[in-house]
Amino acid sequence: MPAVRLDTRSAFWWLLAGIALIFGFALFNHGPIPSMEPRFAEVIREMARTGQYLIPIKNHVPYIEYPPFYYWLALFPHLAGLPILAAIRLPAYLAFLLWIGWLWRLQREMELEWSPALLAFVGAGLPGVIYVFFIAQTDPVVTLGTLIAFTGFTRYRLGKRPFWWELWLGVTLATLAKGPVGMAVTLPAMLLEIGIAHLSVQRGAPFGRRLGGAIRDAWRMGWLRGIGLLLLANVPWYIAAGMKVDWDVVRAMVVYQNFTRFLVGFDHLQPWWYYGKTIWYDMFPAIFLFPLGIWAGARRLRELRLRLPLVWALYTLLFFSLSQSKQGKYVLVAAPGFVLAGLVALETLRGEALRERIGRWLRWWTTGLLTLFGIVVIFLLPHFNARIVSARGFARIRQVRAEHPGRIISFHWPRSLMMWELGSPMPYVRSSRELYREIHSGRIRAGDYILVKDSTLPAPGRPPSRTLTPAPGPPYMKQVLKTKAEKRVTLYRVLPGAARAPVPQTPEPPPWHWYDQFDTD
Repeated sequence: MPAVRLDTRSAFWWLLAGIALIFGFALFNHGPIPSMEPRFAEVIREMARTGQYLIPIKNHVPYIEYPPFYYWLALFPHLAGLPILAAIRLPAYLAFLLWIGWLWRLQREMELEWSPALLAFVGAGLPGVIYVFFIAQTDPVVTLGTLIAFTGFTRYRLGKRPFWWELWLGVTLATLAKGPVGMAVTLPAMLLEIGIAHLSVQRGAPFGRRLGGAIRDAWRMGWLRGIGLLLLANVPWYIAAGMKVDWDVVRAMVVYQNFTRFLVGFDHLQPWWYYGKTIWYDMFPAIFLFPLGIWAGARRLRELRLRLPLVWALYTLLFFSLSQSKQGKYVLVAAPGFVLAGLVALETLRGEALRERIGRWLRWWTTGLLTLFGIVVIFLLPHFNARIVSARGFARIRQVRAEHPGRIISFHWPRSLMMWELGSPMPYVRSSRELYREIHSGRIRAGDYILVKDSTLPAPGRPPSRTLTPAPGPPYMKQVLKTKAEKRVTLYRVLPGAARAPVPQTPEPPPWHWYDQFDTD
């Protein structure tokens, strides 16, 4: 980014211009970044090819990982002519620009005694935030929606009207992007802040009066209009999805993807203290001011400017720490709260010169980081990304198939990148038994290819039910090539002798659960 006086209002527009330039290049200049972007690219390709716009689908199966809102945001630019990879990134990139703009707005509402662009600069320079908004995923929209909601809530707590549209627009946006968790990361924290303000801060009043005041303040948030907006934006799609497919798809998206993942967890399993580690590098360097915010908040809890960001940050940290499924990016919905708590706490300290030096250092950190990030994205990422996705390995598989045509059947469910690079829908088998039954029935024929991850080839300690048994080779199969195609894989060709092979007596795979009719990647 160009060198500018970062303590001026024009710095904000330079910041937006720099981000727009970097991300604008990145729309087109590299392939999908595993593991998120191949999912979105493949879903958008299948939706566009089949004309099925209501429900996200992947490999002919409803994809229940996220509600359809982000897919729609990407689908329509693609239908208008934008390449798929650019289309799936565009909503996240635009969300980043809006997020930066709303940081400016939040700082203005909080009346922070720093240069107007400080919160926007600090927020844009958090490594975890850059990651969240750079990769096509739903988290940018839920992160933006949460910030919009808390900006509206700040206006309400400061007595500024109208506020309700902003508060509930943010909650609705977060819910459209991520489902019920969008409400869970916003509304309870707001109610908690109101409760603390009345029950803990106003200690001189009788408990009944404090409780009544908290209830009245909570009620004034505009619940009837807000819930109406939430229901109008969310419920019609769930009804339409239940009628189009079946009601299990609604059950999977609402219950399985939210409550089951939170309470039981089936991926991203981490210990309760996990975020105590990730916040230090995801929100570096601003996070080092947060302990100062906790210290100042404990002494000056009556001040809304300290209390609100602290409740926002600590509630989010506690909420996701209770979840069994954890990723560092989840708590970044509260990144503005973490940063604000530290910046407001600095205002309570003496030493204006020290505060100015810290603010200047934070601004130049962001400028330097974004400059380095821009160099990496524009000049280095295309070459590095080709190695990550193993483009050469996929090209070798396509070349073999072009020289000797035949279907590719995946041993076990194919990964998204595999389908994106090799084409979909891609048939698959769950076990060796199923593979040879398909060969005997004629649905898999001599000349077809079996694509096998090397981790599922027979080896000591690997369960037979998860491996390709018997060990593939003549007279049943012929090894064609070994390569790296995201994972180490081996491509076999089915030989005519496979039709006479006995069906392996390996254990059958576990029975299907009700949610196995859908894909969660």
